[in-house]
Amino acid sequence: MKIAMVAEHANPLPAHKGEPACGDSVQIAALSRQLAKAGHRVTVYARRHAPDLPERSRMGRGVAVEHLAAGPQRRLEEDSAAEHTGTFARELGERIAEDRPDVLHAFGWTSGLAAVSAARAAGGDGGGPPLVQTFHALNAAEQRAGLPERADRARIEAAVAGHADHVLVASADQRFELARMGLPRDRVSVVPSGVDTDHFSSEGGTSADTWSPRKNARLRMVSVTDLAAGGAEVLISTLRRLPDAELTIVAGPAQVELPLNDDARRLELLAKEAGVDDRLSLTGPLDRKELPRLLRSADVYVSGAAYEPCGGAVLEAMACGLPVVARGAGIVNEAVLHGTTGTLLRHARPDALARAVRSLTAEPTMATAYGIAGCDRAASRFTWDRVAAETERVYQRACPAAEGELPYAAGDGAH
Repeated sequence: MKIAMVAEHANPLPAHKGEPACGDSVQIAALSRQLAKAGHRVTVYARRHAPDLPERSRMGRGVAVEHLAAGPQRRLEEDSAAEHTGTFARELGERIAEDRPDVLHAFGWTSGLAAVSAARAAGGDGGGPPLVQTFHALNAAEQRAGLPERADRARIEAAVAGHADHVLVASADQRFELARMGLPRDRVSVVPSGVDTDHFSSEGGTSADTWSPRKNARLRMVSVTDLAAGGAEVLISTLRRLPDAELTIVAGPAQVELPLNDDARRLELLAKEAGVDDRLSLTGPLDRKELPRLLRSADVYVSGAAYEPCGGAVLEAMACGLPVVARGAGIVNEAVLHGTTGTLLRHARPDALARAVRSLTAEPTMATAYGIAGCDRAASRFTWDRVAAETERVYQRACPAAEGELPYAAGDGAH
């Protein structure tokens, strides 16, 4: 199949090169490469966010990235990028009219909006290519988790879902929200994000002392989080309740320069006021090759987020053999088995997080068992070849003409 992926906001090249990258970039890079291994041809359309980017870049055999001019040639926050979605859609429409794909696969609400518009423009009298839409997060699900309402985005998400031939979501709660919007269940599949279990594994060295030397045999907690999203504040308050623990927070998403970052300075001040600054380490975003070594140096992965849209960091921690303590919402509910691979909480409150971590500390055998089970679960359920196979099954459903033509059929995981 000829597959066109639309990723206006998440260029996969940084993740492909092993640089710090957001979860969407990691997923699109890994999924496109895996689909290419299965014999498909994939073109990823992304917004040009830097003047030195070539119009077209190869990302291995069978995968190319095309950069479309839409707005300023610099990185933009989601809301700012959305202002240029119309321009991006026109550019996209011209490209797919010239080189029509068998399926159009959009990631995120702005990309979905662009893909709907581009497919209409490119379709002519024969109609556009079938559209598959992936939502890593829905504002309706975020609101249920206590995050702010974004009415414009919620309306666009509902409209894009209604126009798509099939919708992929990362968790059952998102499928529930789409059902509440009136989308038939047979047009929605739960296909989670994946993890590279060759790269993220329990086998290998640790070199975390490069960033935060372990002191006095303390319990080491680690978390990967957006410094502006609120979860880091929760973790600092949790650390105050755990006097025998230390915490390393890996800043995300990419392109965070800690000395110049207002959120980093705010968190450092908060830690000092709480009296835990000597037990807290903030790192900048780490290269992909460095992150597994840091994860393996820790005793437990802790998330203070109210909602995990992609859950990639949780999966990576599980693959490295870490027990997980997190709020049971979104993809975390799909990934973590409560009482088997970690502890799921009703709310990500500091007191609840601290109690859960203390329980793990008191039962080191249980913590070890959680880590082993998490590693096994990551390798059996969340590998990229399985995620790609389930995505192929969705492509088959959206493109009946391709039935039987794919190199291999998906397993039973897509549902």
